[in-house]
Amino acid sequence: MVQGTTKSGFAFKIESDILDDMELMDQVVECDTNPAALSRVIKMVLGEGQRKALYDHLRDERGKVPVKAVGEAITDIFTAIGQNGKN
Repeated sequence: MVQGTTKSGFAFKIESDILDDMELMDQVVECDTNPAALSRVIKMVLGEGQRKALYDHLRDERGKVPVKAVGEAITDIFTAIGQNGKN
């Protein structure tokens, strides 16, 4: 289990072997040419409940969830997964 907190303060908990999924890797690669694939990546990594919690955490005063903030959060999460693999 990997637990951590993003730079924005979102606490997450995910399975440590989450990256051992070729379909997830396909979606990550697709993000290079189709930024909309990021939504599927987030759902696959966090699950529906944590994805909703992340969006609520990042929601701004207009009620919008900034794409840049979500991208930064998922980067923090992937960094935590990578660091866990080194330990």
